[in-house]
Amino acid sequence: MKIGANYILKGALLLGFATFTAKLLGAIYRSPLTNMIGGYGLGLYQMIFPVYAVLLDLSGAGLPTAMSKTISSYKGLDREQFAYTCLRKARRAFFIVGLFFVSILAICSKIFAGLQGNSNAYLGYLFLAPAILPVCMLSCYRGYFQGLLVMQPTALTQIIEQVFKLIFGLLFVQAFLPNIPLAVGGATLGITLSEVVALISIYIMYKTRRKKLNLNLRNNFSDNAKLFSAIIKVIIPVTITSILLPLSQVLDSFILINKISAYSKDATSLYGLLSGVALTIIGLPVALCYGIATVTIPSVSAVDNNKKDSLSVKSMFITMLFSLGFAILCYCFSKTIISILFSRLTLAEKNISTALLKILSGGIVLLSMLQTQNAILIAYGKNFVPSITLFFGVMCKIFINIFMASQPKFNIYAGAIGIIACYFVPCLINLIILFSIRVRNVYKTNSAWQFANR
Repeated sequence: MKIGANYILKGALLLGFATFTAKLLGAIYRSPLTNMIGGYGLGLYQMIFPVYAVLLDLSGAGLPTAMSKTISSYKGLDREQFAYTCLRKARRAFFIVGLFFVSILAICSKIFAGLQGNSNAYLGYLFLAPAILPVCMLSCYRGYFQGLLVMQPTALTQIIEQVFKLIFGLLFVQAFLPNIPLAVGGATLGITLSEVVALISIYIMYKTRRKKLNLNLRNNFSDNAKLFSAIIKVIIPVTITSILLPLSQVLDSFILINKISAYSKDATSLYGLLSGVALTIIGLPVALCYGIATVTIPSVSAVDNNKKDSLSVKSMFITMLFSLGFAILCYCFSKTIISILFSRLTLAEKNISTALLKILSGGIVLLSMLQTQNAILIAYGKNFVPSITLFFGVMCKIFINIFMASQPKFNIYAGAIGIIACYFVPCLINLIILFSIRVRNVYKTNSAWQFANR
């Protein structure tokens, strides 16, 4: 397959559309969910996900990236055989890992809820814990398909997840009301069941592909140590990078709620507006650009060194083009967007959400660019650079949250300012590093050409 800017654009549009649709369904889901459980219930719901996301990342969220890079970088003619071996090994290992983290979240659910300052989140943690295992298995299959440059299964399962989350979630919430903590638990139970449905779906796609291509694959790749080494070299830094943002969100929930509680009784609700309303909307356009990052890793990894720079620049240009347009739209029509998606919020809550969305609109460009930059760096083999630069961004956000959120004049807006800083710092550093890599590659190419023509 010829890999170029057109392939990246097509793959990015496919994944971007699917992720955008999934995020849109998620935003649509939040509207009736918020209307049913209110601002307090939404605050409880949002408290659960940072901790869940951290454990999810530890259990193998970096696996699709690691597998796609490892498989796409393989130069042998038996790539299907190699991909099958990667999948088989990954399934075994991450089934055990998934079970371990299911146990951690279930056993420690009361502890996590207590540390966050609201023990009513306990049931949400308990019902969400089993979701980790099917997500681990789902990651194995997505990495397998992406490494073979087949993006449709990842795209379809993202939509399937959200459709069934919406169906199951609203059914369980309605069934468990008026008990708000139990209703929040019902919403998270819907997520668990939706992941099971998505896993079944991608397994059917996998079996269908093998049957269609008449593949009779066996685990005959003898160098298991080399295979694991290739995956681990990517999965460790990718996992560290993946875990930093949700870990910082866990700290946000601790810092912001506790700091704002010192002068406001609405700390949980305000945090719900930031994380459950404003950030949910920001996630929609960022989702479109997520497809670019996902396709960039196997695409840039698969080409020769002299083509990497060109594909990387085009990936960043496409990302900037899309994200800037969406940022402008979000800023200009923030009030309208809030009113349409979250019509049941009170006037005061709508005003706060609108202000938060205006501040965070710039984050669309920053986070979209950060995703693509990280993908390019991984494709170049600079696996630890994204985690190091993001660490500096997270430190800036924590500093801002601690010192600004404690002041009533900033209130929950300190959280939005901290998020912008968290994205801006690594974006700037990554850009400098990528520019230096490009300059170095140009110098090497020119030197080689001059040597050859002496």
